[in-house]
Amino acid sequence: MPAMEFRPPVALEGRYVRLDPLQRTDAAPLFAAGKDPEVWRFLRFAPPRTVDEMQGLVDEFLVEQARGELLPLTIRLRGDGTVVGVVRFLEIRRPDRAVEIGTWIGSAWWRTPVNSEVKWLALRHAFETEGAHRLELLTDVRNQRSQRAIERLGAVREGILRDHRRRADGGWRSSIVYSVVASEWPAVRERLAAGLARPYDRPLARPG
Repeated sequence: MPAMEFRPPVALEGRYVRLDPLQRTDAAPLFAAGKDPEVWRFLRFAPPRTVDEMQGLVDEFLVEQARGELLPLTIRLRGDGTVVGVVRFLEIRRPDRAVEIGTWIGSAWWRTPVNSEVKWLALRHAFETEGAHRLELLTDVRNQRSQRAIERLGAVREGILRDHRRRADGGWRSSIVYSVVASEWPAVRERLAAGLARPYDRPLARPG
């Protein structure tokens, strides 16, 4: 089997969104998309207070990408190219054919098909293009909304990593670990495809 890469350039496109390689010029639109503090409430990053702070976060991701540790993709609406968030392939363990995905999406696009399609595109790339065997999704134990969304995918809840990561406020985050392994991907793919096939006739929101 070919080596698992998760290196740029990667571009993925669906019905609602496209995922493009993260660029430095994405910092300003990402800052606009993530202005709601709720977006950052359960993430390990402090909410960027300025475009410059968002630029610093983007630059951090690009440095990790250059080291082969991360593959960050900008999430854009297909219709007009509006930037709505970022999805990252991280914790890339190439010998084990394992990877984690992490996503943040502006709150204006919560409760739309955006998150489901981002997951669909990311998981499909991981399993069908990169040949991953195991994909992980981690979320803060306090983040009920994220847990419900992950469970709707059909991912298996494995347990809790206690005091797993340092939060931006200095406290400790405990993380719930979910996973999908290659043998489970066909069922997860079918579930995601069925959900995305349902009509969604409302316009996708723009940031307020």
